[in-house]
Amino acid sequence: MPRLRSLLPALASLALAAVLLWLALRDADLAGVGRALADGAWGWVIPFVAVGVLSVVVRAWRWGLLIEALPSRPSADLRLTTASVFIGYLVNYAAPRLGEVARTANVARNSEATFSGVLGTVVAERLLDVVALALALGAVALTYGGRLASVWEAFAGGARALAGSVPVGAGWAGLAFLAVVVAGVVVWLRRRSGGGAGRVRALLDSFRDGLVSLVRTGRPWALLGSTVLLWACYVLMSDLPLRILGLSGAYGLGLGDAGAIMAVGGVGMALPAPGGTGSFHYATVQALTLLFAVAATPAATYAILVHAAGVVLYCAFGVLALVWQGTSLRDVRAEAREAAAP
Repeated sequence: MPRLRSLLPALASLALAAVLLWLALRDADLAGVGRALADGAWGWVIPFVAVGVLSVVVRAWRWGLLIEALPSRPSADLRLTTASVFIGYLVNYAAPRLGEVARTANVARNSEATFSGVLGTVVAERLLDVVALALALGAVALTYGGRLASVWEAFAGGARALAGSVPVGAGWAGLAFLAVVVAGVVVWLRRRSGGGAGRVRALLDSFRDGLVSLVRTGRPWALLGSTVLLWACYVLMSDLPLRILGLSGAYGLGLGDAGAIMAVGGVGMALPAPGGTGSFHYATVQALTLLFAVAATPAATYAILVHAAGVVLYCAFGVLALVWQGTSLRDVRAEAREAAAP
């Protein structure tokens, strides 16, 4: 039974990824995708890798500012936080959202900070990203107006199509099953927390300390500057693949357009699919085809290239981080699951 509980979320995530990937690529000519990739201007890969690594270092430095603002004032070495971010990305490709726990556990194990406190800083850091993404989407809405509405309508249409393909009886059965699962989780949590109210309160206090590190750093301009630089890196990482595939010239796409593609793709990355597989592809293809009238095949080629480049980049450096620390992915995942269990 415990093994089944751990498998169900993974299977649901894989199913979501498969459906969205099919929706993203169904109108594309896969042979044409292969030809476009073969003819790409691959010299742009070098700056892409450089900017990708820089984005991780900037994120790690910003995260370190929050960790050092915890009440215990632990030291957050940039090498440790950078390695932890890479390891977190690597774990995310195998188990969605467990990467955040993995990088938290890695820092807590190698520093004087508590797990719950560091986890609070991760949430605080993600709040910064949510605000930045919201501002980016707001800028897209102001710039592209009604065209953005067509993207959201495409998302809604895809959801309605999926819902309509499910038989009514199966839909009610699914809702009943979901209700049973939710009730089971509530009962399980109450049993797990029974008799441990003091320990739970202590964990929540530590988590709160991490969350409010946003206002305790005393370095608001450093947080703001690092966040701006981080998202500037993401815009460049969206722009460079356009140049690799020649889409900048063919469709007149510039940095601002790359930022819009990045923002919509960021919404896809937020969905619980393994490393954004399928969800990122679908969101990005919709942004390219509906906002900029890019044909289905080059849009799919771009989505595949950006996602694959990110997977290779982050996984390669994640493995290097594991080797540097003298550990393995299996150990990191086990440590993350153990740390998250309480």
